[in-house]
Amino acid sequence: MTKPKSTKRRKLSPAETYHLWMISGGICTFEDCTERLVVNTKGKLTNAGIIAHIIGHSKGGARHEFAEEFGYSDDNLEDVSNLMLMCYTHSKLIDDAHNKESFPPALLFEMKSKHQTWVRSWTDEKKKSLAILHKRLGPPLTTLPLTQHSPNIMLEAIESQVQFSDFTIEGWEQGKADNLKLYEKYVDRINKGKYDVAEVYAISPIPLLIHLGKLLSDTVPLTIYQYDREASLWVNKAPNTSLLEDLMPKSSFADNQSKELIVTISISDTITDEDVHAILGEELDRYDIVIENPHVKRLLYFEQVQQIQKLFKDEVEALHRQKKYSLIHLLYSGPAGLAIELGRSINQNMWPEVALYEYKYRGVTRYQRTFNI
Repeated sequence: MTKPKSTKRRKLSPAETYHLWMISGGICTFEDCTERLVVNTKGKLTNAGIIAHIIGHSKGGARHEFAEEFGYSDDNLEDVSNLMLMCYTHSKLIDDAHNKESFPPALLFEMKSKHQTWVRSWTDEKKKSLAILHKRLGPPLTTLPLTQHSPNIMLEAIESQVQFSDFTIEGWEQGKADNLKLYEKYVDRINKGKYDVAEVYAISPIPLLIHLGKLLSDTVPLTIYQYDREASLWVNKAPNTSLLEDLMPKSSFADNQSKELIVTISISDTITDEDVHAILGEELDRYDIVIENPHVKRLLYFEQVQQIQKLFKDEVEALHRQKKYSLIHLLYSGPAGLAIELGRSINQNMWPEVALYEYKYRGVTRYQRTFNI
Protein backbone atom coordinates (compact mmCIF):
# COMPACT_ATOMS: atom_id res chain seq x y z
CA MET A 1 0.00 0.00 0.00
CA THR A 2 1.36 3.40 -0.97
CA LYS A 3 1.93 5.74 1.96
CA PRO A 4 0.00 9.04 1.44
CA LYS A 5 2.14 12.08 0.78
CA SER A 6 2.33 14.63 3.57
CA THR A 7 1.45 18.18 2.63
CA LYS A 8 4.51 20.43 2.77
CA ARG A 9 3.94 23.48 4.95
CA ARG A 10 4.27 26.74 3.01
CA LYS A 11 6.57 29.34 4.52
CA LEU A 12 4.92 32.65 5.20
CA SER A 13 6.16 35.62 3.25
CA PRO A 14 7.61 38.62 5.17
CA ALA A 15 4.51 40.62 4.23
CA GLU A 16 2.21 37.96 5.69
CA THR A 17 4.23 37.78 8.90
CA TYR A 18 4.22 41.58 9.18
CA HIS A 19 0.47 41.63 8.60
CA LEU A 20 -0.11 39.04 11.31
CA TRP A 21 2.03 41.08 13.70
CA MET A 22 0.14 44.29 12.95
CA ILE A 23 -3.39 42.90 13.28
CA SER A 24 -2.50 41.38 16.66
CA GLY A 25 -0.83 44.56 17.92
CA GLY A 26 2.12 42.45 19.06
CA ILE A 27 0.01 41.03 21.91
CA CYS A 28 -1.09 37.43 22.42
CA THR A 29 -4.47 36.87 20.72
CA PHE A 30 -5.79 34.58 23.46
CA GLU A 31 -8.69 36.21 25.30
CA ASP A 32 -7.60 38.33 28.29
CA CYS A 33 -3.89 37.59 27.76
CA THR A 34 -1.91 40.84 27.77
CA GLU A 35 1.56 39.47 27.12
CA ARG A 36 3.54 41.57 24.67
CA LEU A 37 5.66 39.38 22.43
CA VAL A 38 9.10 39.69 20.86
CA VAL A 39 10.89 37.04 18.84
CA ASN A 40 14.13 37.92 17.07
CA THR A 41 16.04 36.32 14.22
CA LYS A 42 19.52 37.74 13.67
CA GLY A 43 18.57 40.86 15.58
CA LYS A 44 15.41 41.61 13.59
CA LEU A 45 11.82 40.98 14.57
CA THR A 46 10.34 38.48 12.11
CA ASN A 47 7.24 37.39 14.05
CA ALA A 48 5.94 37.56 17.58
CA GLY A 49 5.43 34.61 19.89
CA ILE A 50 4.08 31.46 18.26
CA ILE A 51 2.18 31.52 14.99
CA ALA A 52 -0.55 29.03 15.81
CA HIS A 53 -3.03 27.34 13.47
CA ILE A 54 -6.73 27.43 14.26
CA ILE A 55 -7.35 24.51 11.91
CA GLY A 56 -4.34 22.25 12.41
CA HIS A 57 -2.02 21.86 9.42
CA SER A 58 -1.42 18.12 9.49
CA LYS A 59 -3.91 15.24 9.54
CA GLY A 60 -4.40 14.33 13.17
CA GLY A 61 -3.46 17.85 14.21
CA ALA A 62 -5.62 19.97 16.47
CA ARG A 63 -9.03 20.68 14.85
CA HIS A 64 -7.85 19.43 11.42
CA GLU A 65 -11.08 17.45 11.03
CA PHE A 66 -13.01 20.75 10.82
CA ALA A 67 -11.05 22.03 7.78
CA GLU A 68 -13.75 21.41 5.16
CA GLU A 69 -16.51 22.80 7.41
CA PHE A 70 -14.67 26.11 7.67
CA GLY A 71 -13.67 26.31 4.00
CA TYR A 72 -10.04 25.15 4.22
CA SER A 73 -8.07 22.49 2.38
CA ASP A 74 -4.49 21.29 2.61
CA ASP A 75 -3.58 23.97 0.07
CA ASN A 76 -4.69 27.00 2.06
CA LEU A 77 -4.24 26.15 5.74
CA GLU A 78 -1.30 28.58 5.85
CA ASP A 79 -3.55 31.51 4.97
CA VAL A 80 -3.28 34.26 7.60
CA SER A 81 -7.03 33.96 8.21
CA ASN A 82 -6.28 30.58 9.83
CA LEU A 83 -3.39 31.83 11.98
CA MET A 84 -3.24 33.43 15.41
CA LEU A 85 -0.28 35.13 17.05
CA MET A 86 0.02 33.77 20.58
CA CYS A 87 2.34 33.47 23.54
CA TYR A 88 4.02 30.10 24.03
CA THR A 89 1.75 29.10 26.92
CA HIS A 90 -1.54 29.68 25.11
CA SER A 91 -0.36 28.23 21.79
CA LYS A 92 0.38 24.99 23.62
CA LEU A 93 -2.81 25.17 25.66
CA ILE A 94 -5.16 25.25 22.66
CA ASP A 95 -3.36 22.34 20.97
CA ASP A 96 -3.14 20.06 24.00
CA ALA A 97 -5.12 16.82 23.48
CA HIS A 98 -6.71 17.21 26.93
CA ASN A 99 -8.22 20.55 25.88
CA LYS A 100 -9.63 19.43 22.54
CA GLU A 101 -13.23 20.06 23.51
CA SER A 102 -12.47 23.41 25.18
CA PHE A 103 -11.13 25.19 22.08
CA PRO A 104 -13.23 24.40 19.00
CA PRO A 105 -12.52 26.36 15.79
CA ALA A 106 -15.54 28.63 16.16
CA LEU A 107 -14.35 29.82 19.58
CA LEU A 108 -10.83 30.55 18.30
CA PHE A 109 -12.06 32.39 15.18
CA GLU A 110 -14.30 34.51 17.41
CA MET A 111 -11.41 35.14 19.84
CA LYS A 112 -9.20 36.29 16.95
CA SER A 113 -11.91 38.56 15.54
CA LYS A 114 -12.54 40.25 18.91
CA HIS A 115 -8.81 40.77 19.45
CA GLN A 116 -8.35 42.35 16.02
CA THR A 117 -11.33 44.67 16.60
CA TRP A 118 -9.83 45.74 19.90
CA VAL A 119 -6.41 46.34 18.29
CA ARG A 120 -7.94 48.44 15.50
CA SER A 121 -9.54 50.65 18.15
CA TRP A 122 -6.17 51.92 19.35
CA THR A 123 -3.49 51.27 16.73
CA ASP A 124 -4.20 54.45 14.75
CA GLU A 125 -3.12 56.49 17.78
CA LYS A 126 -0.01 54.48 18.59
CA LYS A 127 3.55 55.36 17.65
CA LYS A 128 5.84 52.96 15.80
CA SER A 129 8.78 51.85 17.93
CA LEU A 130 12.17 50.18 17.59
CA ALA A 131 13.13 48.01 20.58
CA ILE A 132 16.71 47.71 21.83
CA LEU A 133 17.27 44.54 23.87
CA HIS A 134 20.50 44.58 25.87
CA LYS A 135 20.58 41.54 28.13
CA ARG A 136 24.08 40.27 28.76
CA LEU A 137 23.40 38.71 32.15
CA GLY A 138 21.52 35.41 32.19
CA PRO A 139 19.49 33.88 29.33
CA PRO A 140 18.16 36.00 26.43
CA LEU A 141 14.75 37.65 26.44
CA THR A 142 11.97 36.34 24.22
CA THR A 143 8.98 38.19 25.70
CA LEU A 144 8.51 41.62 27.26
CA PRO A 145 5.62 41.56 29.76
CA LEU A 146 4.79 45.14 30.79
CA THR A 147 2.82 46.59 33.69
CA GLN A 148 0.34 47.89 31.14
CA HIS A 149 -0.03 48.10 27.38
CA SER A 150 2.69 50.15 25.76
CA PRO A 151 1.65 53.38 24.01
CA ASN A 152 3.71 52.10 21.04
CA ILE A 153 3.58 49.34 18.44
CA MET A 154 6.93 47.60 18.27
CA LEU A 155 7.83 46.99 14.64
CA GLU A 156 11.35 45.69 15.05
CA ALA A 157 13.92 44.74 17.67
CA ILE A 158 17.71 44.83 17.62
CA GLU A 159 19.57 42.94 20.29
CA SER A 160 22.77 42.19 22.15
CA GLN A 161 21.95 39.07 24.17
CA VAL A 162 25.12 36.96 24.30
CA GLN A 163 25.99 36.51 27.97
CA PHE A 164 28.94 38.61 29.11
CA SER A 165 31.46 36.48 31.01
CA ASP A 166 34.95 37.85 30.26
CA PHE A 167 35.69 40.44 32.94
CA THR A 168 39.28 41.00 31.82
CA ILE A 169 40.43 44.27 30.24
CA GLU A 170 40.21 42.56 26.84
CA GLY A 171 36.70 41.34 27.63
CA TRP A 172 35.51 44.83 28.53
CA GLU A 173 36.98 46.26 25.33
CA GLN A 174 35.11 43.59 23.37
CA GLY A 175 31.96 44.57 25.25
CA LYS A 176 32.44 48.17 24.11
CA ALA A 177 32.92 46.95 20.54
CA ASP A 178 29.70 44.93 20.76
CA ASN A 179 27.89 48.04 21.98
CA LEU A 180 29.17 49.99 19.00
CA LYS A 181 27.87 47.31 16.61
CA LEU A 182 24.45 47.49 18.27
CA TYR A 183 24.53 51.28 18.08
CA GLU A 184 25.36 51.14 14.36
CA LYS A 185 22.30 48.92 13.82
CA TYR A 186 20.24 51.43 15.79
CA VAL A 187 21.43 54.36 13.67
CA ASP A 188 20.82 52.42 10.46
CA ARG A 189 17.23 51.59 11.46
CA ILE A 190 16.46 55.10 12.71
CA ASN A 191 17.87 56.68 9.54
CA LYS A 192 15.36 54.70 7.50
CA GLY A 193 12.79 56.97 9.10
CA LYS A 194 9.92 54.61 9.91
CA TYR A 195 10.17 54.80 13.71
CA ASP A 196 8.64 57.43 15.96
CA VAL A 197 10.28 56.24 19.18
CA ALA A 198 12.82 53.73 20.51
CA GLU A 199 12.49 51.58 23.64
CA VAL A 200 15.33 50.05 25.68
CA TYR A 201 15.11 46.87 27.77
CA ALA A 202 18.34 46.05 29.60
CA ILE A 203 19.82 43.69 32.20
CA SER A 204 23.58 43.85 31.73
CA PRO A 205 26.84 44.77 33.51
CA ILE A 206 26.65 48.40 34.60
CA PRO A 207 29.72 49.73 32.68
CA LEU A 208 28.28 48.41 29.40
CA LEU A 209 24.94 50.11 30.12
CA ILE A 210 26.55 53.47 30.94
CA HIS A 211 28.55 53.18 27.71
CA LEU A 212 25.39 52.27 25.75
CA GLY A 213 23.60 55.29 27.21
CA LYS A 214 26.41 57.58 26.09
CA LEU A 215 26.12 56.20 22.55
CA LEU A 216 22.37 56.54 22.19
CA SER A 217 21.32 59.84 20.68
CA ASP A 218 18.12 61.82 20.94
CA THR A 219 17.34 61.38 17.24
CA VAL A 220 14.00 59.92 18.31
CA PRO A 221 12.39 59.96 21.77
CA LEU A 222 13.81 57.15 23.92
CA THR A 223 11.93 55.21 26.60
CA ILE A 224 14.04 53.16 29.02
CA TYR A 225 12.33 50.35 30.89
CA GLN A 226 13.49 48.80 34.14
CA TYR A 227 12.81 45.24 35.23
CA ASP A 228 10.74 44.76 38.37
CA ARG A 229 12.07 41.37 39.52
CA GLU A 230 9.43 40.97 42.18
CA ALA A 231 6.54 41.37 39.74
CA SER A 232 8.43 39.92 36.72
CA LEU A 233 7.37 42.94 34.67
CA TRP A 234 9.06 45.79 32.78
CA VAL A 235 8.14 49.22 34.08
CA ASN A 236 8.68 52.84 33.11
CA LYS A 237 6.36 55.46 34.58
CA ALA A 238 4.64 54.68 37.87
CA PRO A 239 1.01 53.57 37.33
CA ASN A 240 -0.02 55.75 40.28
CA THR A 241 1.67 58.32 42.50
CA SER A 242 1.30 56.18 45.62
CA LEU A 243 4.13 53.98 44.31
CA LEU A 244 6.53 56.92 44.01
CA GLU A 245 8.43 56.61 47.25
CA ASP A 246 10.46 59.70 48.13
CA LEU A 247 14.11 58.72 47.67
CA MET A 248 15.34 61.71 49.71
CA PRO A 249 18.69 61.96 47.86
CA LYS A 250 21.54 63.76 49.55
CA SER A 251 24.77 64.95 47.99
CA SER A 252 28.11 66.11 49.35
CA PHE A 253 31.39 67.36 47.94
CA ALA A 254 34.93 67.06 49.32
CA ASP A 255 37.42 69.43 47.71
CA ASN A 256 40.93 67.99 47.94
CA GLN A 257 42.40 70.38 45.36
CA SER A 258 42.71 67.54 42.83
CA LYS A 259 42.41 67.49 39.04
CA GLU A 260 40.46 64.22 39.19
CA LEU A 261 36.94 63.76 40.56
CA ILE A 262 35.41 60.64 42.12
CA VAL A 263 31.62 60.40 41.78
CA THR A 264 29.76 57.78 43.82
CA ILE A 265 26.03 57.07 43.42
CA SER A 266 24.53 54.80 46.07
CA ILE A 267 21.04 53.55 45.16
CA SER A 268 20.97 49.74 45.51
CA ASP A 269 23.76 49.59 48.09
CA THR A 270 26.03 52.01 49.91
CA ILE A 271 29.43 52.74 48.35
CA THR A 272 31.66 53.13 51.40
CA ASP A 273 34.81 55.12 52.10
CA GLU A 274 36.57 51.77 52.27
CA ASP A 275 35.38 50.89 48.74
CA VAL A 276 36.71 54.17 47.37
CA HIS A 277 39.99 54.31 49.29
CA ALA A 278 40.87 50.71 48.32
CA ILE A 279 41.09 51.63 44.64
CA LEU A 280 41.57 55.41 44.46
CA GLY A 281 43.01 56.53 47.78
CA GLU A 282 41.98 59.64 49.70
CA GLU A 283 43.59 62.43 47.71
CA LEU A 284 41.05 63.04 44.92
CA ASP A 285 38.04 65.37 44.90
CA ARG A 286 34.86 63.48 45.65
CA TYR A 287 31.15 64.03 44.99
CA ASP A 288 28.67 61.58 46.58
CA ILE A 289 24.98 61.02 45.87
CA VAL A 290 23.16 58.70 48.27
CA ILE A 291 19.49 57.99 48.91
CA GLU A 292 18.01 57.22 52.29
CA ASN A 293 18.29 53.47 53.03
CA PRO A 294 19.84 52.24 49.74
CA HIS A 295 18.23 48.99 48.58
CA VAL A 296 17.71 47.10 45.31
CA LYS A 297 13.95 47.79 45.45
CA ARG A 298 14.16 51.53 46.13
CA LEU A 299 14.21 52.89 42.57
CA LEU A 300 12.01 51.55 39.78
CA TYR A 301 10.20 54.33 37.99
CA PHE A 302 11.09 57.00 35.47
CA GLU A 303 10.08 59.83 37.77
CA GLN A 304 12.65 58.62 40.34
CA VAL A 305 15.30 58.05 37.67
CA GLN A 306 14.87 61.65 36.49
CA GLN A 307 15.46 62.98 39.99
CA ILE A 308 18.84 61.23 40.40
CA GLN A 309 19.92 61.73 36.77
CA LYS A 310 19.31 65.49 36.94
CA LEU A 311 21.23 65.82 40.21
CA PHE A 312 24.17 63.90 38.72
CA LYS A 313 24.25 65.86 35.47
CA ASP A 314 23.76 69.34 36.88
CA GLU A 315 26.13 69.04 39.82
CA VAL A 316 28.97 67.24 38.06
CA GLU A 317 28.85 69.69 35.15
CA ALA A 318 28.93 72.60 37.61
CA LEU A 319 31.94 71.13 39.42
CA HIS A 320 33.76 70.48 36.15
CA ARG A 321 33.15 74.04 34.91
CA GLN A 322 34.73 75.29 38.11
CA LYS A 323 37.62 72.81 38.48
CA LYS A 324 38.32 71.64 34.86
CA TYR A 325 38.91 68.01 35.78
CA SER A 326 41.18 65.82 33.64
CA LEU A 327 39.36 62.60 34.61
CA ILE A 328 36.14 61.58 36.38
CA HIS A 329 35.85 58.21 38.18
CA LEU A 330 32.24 56.93 38.35
CA LEU A 331 31.32 54.28 40.96
CA TYR A 332 27.67 53.33 40.72
CA SER A 333 25.43 50.95 42.65
CA GLY A 334 21.94 51.03 41.18
CA PRO A 335 19.46 49.72 38.60
CA ALA A 336 20.05 49.27 34.88
CA GLY A 337 17.66 51.98 33.66
CA LEU A 338 19.35 54.71 35.66
CA ALA A 339 22.77 53.47 34.47
CA ILE A 340 21.72 54.12 30.87
CA GLU A 341 20.41 57.57 31.78
CA LEU A 342 23.69 58.40 33.53
CA GLY A 343 25.50 57.53 30.31
CA ARG A 344 23.16 59.77 28.33
CA SER A 345 24.08 62.62 30.71
CA ILE A 346 27.77 62.47 29.77
CA ASN A 347 28.37 65.13 27.11
CA GLN A 348 31.54 64.23 25.19
CA ASN A 349 31.95 67.84 24.12
CA MET A 350 31.91 69.16 27.68
CA TRP A 351 33.09 66.34 29.95
CA PRO A 352 36.57 64.82 30.37
CA GLU A 353 36.98 61.06 30.07
CA VAL A 354 34.97 59.04 32.58
CA ALA A 355 36.46 55.88 34.12
CA LEU A 356 33.85 53.19 34.83
CA TYR A 357 33.95 50.53 37.55
CA GLU A 358 32.28 47.13 37.97
CA TYR A 359 30.96 45.93 41.32
CA LYS A 360 32.28 42.52 42.45
CA TYR A 361 30.98 41.38 45.83
CA ARG A 362 33.61 38.64 46.20
CA GLY A 363 36.49 40.64 44.77
CA VAL A 364 39.56 41.63 46.76
CA THR A 365 38.23 45.14 46.22
CA ARG A 366 34.50 45.52 45.64
CA TYR A 367 34.94 47.85 42.64
CA GLN A 368 37.23 47.06 39.72
CA ARG A 369 38.16 49.44 36.91
CA THR A 370 36.89 48.43 33.48
CA PHE A 371 37.34 51.09 30.77
CA ASN A 372 37.07 54.81 30.05
CA ILE A 373 34.44 56.54 27.94
